[in-house]
Amino acid sequence: MVAMDISTPLREAPISSVGRSARRRSVRHLPVTVLRQGVLGYVGALAAAGLLADRQFALPDVWTAGVVALVGAWLAYSFAALPAYERGRSFKPSIRLVEVLGVASLGWLIADVDTTEVMQRATVATLTAPALLAASAVVHRQLLRRTPTILVGQTESVRRLEARWARRKDIDVVATCSWRSPHENAPVGAVSDDGLTDVAREVLEVVARRRATSVVIASGRALTTPALRHLAWALQRAEVECLVVADMSDHVELLRPRRVGDQIALSLRAPNDHLMSLAAKSVLDRVAAAVALLLLSPLLIGVAALIRLGSRGPAIFRQQRSGRDGKPFTMYKFRTMVVDAEDRLEALRVRNEGAGLLFKLVDDPRITRFGRFLRRTSIDEIPQLFNIVKGDMSLVGPRPALPAETSQYSEWVWRRLHVKPGLTGLWQVSGRSSLPWEEAIRMDLQYVNNWNLRLDLAILARTVRAVLSRDGAH
Repeated sequence: MVAMDISTPLREAPISSVGRSARRRSVRHLPVTVLRQGVLGYVGALAAAGLLADRQFALPDVWTAGVVALVGAWLAYSFAALPAYERGRSFKPSIRLVEVLGVASLGWLIADVDTTEVMQRATVATLTAPALLAASAVVHRQLLRRTPTILVGQTESVRRLEARWARRKDIDVVATCSWRSPHENAPVGAVSDDGLTDVAREVLEVVARRRATSVVIASGRALTTPALRHLAWALQRAEVECLVVADMSDHVELLRPRRVGDQIALSLRAPNDHLMSLAAKSVLDRVAAAVALLLLSPLLIGVAALIRLGSRGPAIFRQQRSGRDGKPFTMYKFRTMVVDAEDRLEALRVRNEGAGLLFKLVDDPRITRFGRFLRRTSIDEIPQLFNIVKGDMSLVGPRPALPAETSQYSEWVWRRLHVKPGLTGLWQVSGRSSLPWEEAIRMDLQYVNNWNLRLDLAILARTVRAVLSRDGAH
């Protein structure tokens, strides 16, 4: 990790000389550059289209040359039209060629043009290229998903953003460039020209040295401060992605850029807040939960019998929880504690190891021997599928909180109750009890503000891994 603390007066950085120095370094890193820009995928797509046209389909030489020329021109244009940091991972080239071929096919259909067998084979050979390039983008996103990133901004903002991204698997903060507040009592986010010096020079030197592909500016005045504007221009010439964080100290995750007149504004409308998305989620939840209950019924019966044999009391534990908008409901779980666990809670509060409003005790004496196994394997959560079928819960959502907890929520934490609580969620698959309270709430709010069916499926997949690894479960 490289960290630069800048506190001397501002001087203009000679952008052109720094850019030339960065380009000289880039020559030494050519193999890595070729890999990151997806050159192998582009070459492979062209070769595959040509071989398929010539060998597999045995097209006439003229048709084979036409396929190679079309695909080659399309690949060359796509490569030149995209910045370096997007070439390897973008699906745009594949989508564009498919769209062009689709429009051409529609035109042939409307014009009632007879398509010969040779034309059909040539079209299939041409479509091989976007298919392979899209596959290359998928592989690129998986193998090189950690983006080497440099953070630039005021010290407090950079440190906060670096801590927030420390656990992420898609961002690798390789360096920071920061400056201190001009005054001891200056507000966080204030930027003074006295706190900036040679920002463009320093950052571009580290970009070349660390082979970073992204620079994130965490500054409230990033677009009005001359030095940072010069930095953005220099990064553009170096084909390095330049991003500005709007307000990372807030927990608002639903910002979307939108043009209003001749200005850029940030929309605060949450995605998927329409009835169709809510209905699709509800149907998916209930159908999936009903099928899971049917398939797991032998396990449910067996676990219930073992609980009854291991300790006196019912097999199912019922507890009031806060649902959507704070509406109370009865949540079901397999009983993992002794029958009088609730009566013994107050005596154990002094030993609380949970974060924030949560009560957690790793060696809780109220947990039975079989109950400890159920918690480690998360089997105790399975009866919540009944809550999902009833409509009280969802497969994915924030953790169902106790009314005693929600009664202490501030206004911004209450936002997590704007959706149904979930059997699993972003918080649950990211460490569960091991996460700090603030981080757990931030993840819940991030889900509430950005949920969609694709995110739900991704969290469900991560849940399987979390359960098998027993991450944060006790």
